[in-house]
Amino acid sequence: MKHKNTLCIAEWQSFGAEDICEVLRNCQSTKTNEDLKNQAQKIFNDFVEFAHSEGNHIFLKFVGKRLKAQNYVGLLQSKSGFCIEILPKTFRTAKENEGFESQNVKDKKEAIESAKNALFKMLKSLKDSPFKHNNFADLKLAKMPLLEIFILMFLNELERLIKNGLKNDYIVREENRNFLKGKLLFNQNLKCNFVHKERFFTSSDEFIPDSPPNRLIKSTLELLSKMNLSTKTSVKLLQMRFVFADIPTSQNIDKDLNTIQNLRFLKTYELVLQWCAIFLKRKTFTPYKADSRAFALLFDMNKLFESFVVSEMRKYLNTMQMSDDKNKGFMQNIFNNTQSQYFIKAQEKSKYLAITKEKNIFQLKPDIVGYEDSKYNFIADTKWKILSQKEQNDGISQNDLYQIFAYLAKYQCKGGFLIYPKIKDSNQEEQKEFTFKAQMVKEDSQNTKTKVTICFFDVS
Repeated sequence: MKHKNTLCIAEWQSFGAEDICEVLRNCQSTKTNEDLKNQAQKIFNDFVEFAHSEGNHIFLKFVGKRLKAQNYVGLLQSKSGFCIEILPKTFRTAKENEGFESQNVKDKKEAIESAKNALFKMLKSLKDSPFKHNNFADLKLAKMPLLEIFILMFLNELERLIKNGLKNDYIVREENRNFLKGKLLFNQNLKCNFVHKERFFTSSDEFIPDSPPNRLIKSTLELLSKMNLSTKTSVKLLQMRFVFADIPTSQNIDKDLNTIQNLRFLKTYELVLQWCAIFLKRKTFTPYKADSRAFALLFDMNKLFESFVVSEMRKYLNTMQMSDDKNKGFMQNIFNNTQSQYFIKAQEKSKYLAITKEKNIFQLKPDIVGYEDSKYNFIADTKWKILSQKEQNDGISQNDLYQIFAYLAKYQCKGGFLIYPKIKDSNQEEQKEFTFKAQMVKEDSQNTKTKVTICFFDVS
């Protein structure tokens, strides 16, 4: 499947109307060059309008007459259906705003496939998300646009739900009927049927599929039907819409989402409703608010990387084995004593940096706290940043070192780790580590120095 009307870029890469025009030229060869330029400019203007919207500067920023992606990955679709895919930058470039067209990228197609695979691996690590339960291997991912992949995952999950049977729910329906059904409402009956004695104004409990979960699914299907999709996906979407033809859309999405928390049969609907929240509310761990300028599903790479590292650490601690050997050395470096009982906590929040008037202030939230035999053993922070030997101190932020040293001092740990993504290229060694030593206010009895180790985690 060709990526029709889809431009693939990497984090921090800039793009303009000319890049969109090139994509259009490849899939609309019959149009004149002038028509393509005008069409590309209109599409680019949609993204400019999106970037101008309040709060959206964290996703796209202006660089001259071009737009530059930030460290959010996923997709943006314009009102016309043109899609921008923003993928993790898993390679080094001479300039930050370069992407898959960089001279450092030998094979653009291979680089895009590698970036997509890395994204899918990290998405699977997200807690309370439908990605965790999907088998990405079932789909030919590298050949498909991201939007198609997400929609097919939702439709596949919905198909399983339908095969198991949709759930009905009791709703109270008040209606003026030609027959007596349910409880007669005397006041309304007198008001409406003073002349028509043959009618009955009643209230009845009806067991029908018009329930909050089914309404949310119907709303999601209607939203997706407006997307620019392949014929195969459109046919499957149409089949699902047919099943829900008699169910109304949700008139209050927030209310229906809140209502489903207490429904008995939610478990069978859980994954489908997680997808509904993603599509209807753009629930992707970003502060993006849905608007009419563009459809966006964007994920913060810092949170994705942290989630992936935590997930892989827990897998290692459960089995003391890795699915591959890429990060075996990393794990052995951190969990150096396999005979001990290690466990980790993510986003630990028990400590505060200061106190005033007997009130704790400045809560500390290290990404990862490691415990050995129930005692603090190490603190780790993940940093989604490509380090460069050309920068001072290899690009390691002094503020990051200050932060983790504050964690170590407060938790009284002797070992800290700053974890960066491992980038494979000719200019970087396999696994380079830097060790920093600093004096605590009070040394322990063995006069042990506090260490902060810079290490790299493979996401490929």
